[in-house]
Amino acid sequence: MKASTLVDYWTSEVSNKKKKGSTIGLMTNILRRMRKNNTLRYLFNFRLAQYFYSKNSILRAYAKRMERNLNLKYGVDISIECKIARGLRIGHLPGIVISSHAAIGANCFIRQNTTIGIKTMGLDSYHIEIGDNVSIGAHTCIISDDLVIGDNVTIGAMSFVNKSITSGSTFFNPR
Repeated sequence: MKASTLVDYWTSEVSNKKKKGSTIGLMTNILRRMRKNNTLRYLFNFRLAQYFYSKNSILRAYAKRMERNLNLKYGVDISIECKIARGLRIGHLPGIVISSHAAIGANCFIRQNTTIGIKTMGLDSYHIEIGDNVSIGAHTCIISDDLVIGDNVTIGAMSFVNKSITSGSTFFNPR
């Protein structure tokens, strides 16, 4: 990950500036907003840990320690090894678990107590792919070893997803 990519993530996830202004103004806005909001503070530090993880071994070890501390402090378990595109939004932090095998597209909105993980331990490969512009409701479990959720999908609250969902769909578990 490049430093410009890190700033791009911060701009889309932490900042509320619509127009590109000066770099100092942007960073001031990001720092001010993250000081006031736990979720934004988590996203800022999570992306920083991902940036460090993409560098050499000394920074990689520091990033893993940052990940552990962030997960303990904020009550989440999001692996810095998972691939999450820009625009991640989190409704409420507690209880979110995302496996290192997940690949999440741009502008994904995840609500509290959501799990995205694997079903079977010890397989050679896993494929959990979530497309762009996906909204995941609270208390949702997405568990599979091979699953693709398409773009522009809405997953309702308290849903259990273990099969692929086509693009443009709305998914929920009926009672």
